[in-house]
Amino acid sequence: MIEVSLYAIGSVFSTILTVLSISAYRKSGLKKLKYAIVAFALFSGFLICEILESLLSLDNEFTDIIIPSSALVILIFLFLTVIKRT
Repeated sequence: MIEVSLYAIGSVFSTILTVLSISAYRKSGLKKLKYAIVAFALFSGFLICEILESLLSLDNEFTDIIIPSSALVILIFLFLTVIKRT
């Protein structure tokens, strides 16, 4: 149950960061923020999938491939946020 609670807190926090990033992008127009928005949104989805997997005991090949792959994609987008020039 602690695991699900931590996933829930993380998903709420990443959703807040997504909304804040969208707001910052609208105000500043900084193109690098697009990568951060995608990364935070993917992370939120990742954590929601983890919650569902824990609560519903989902264990199939689809989740075994998609969930680790999404973590890799999130890292790529965060990396692009750091190195991308405006």
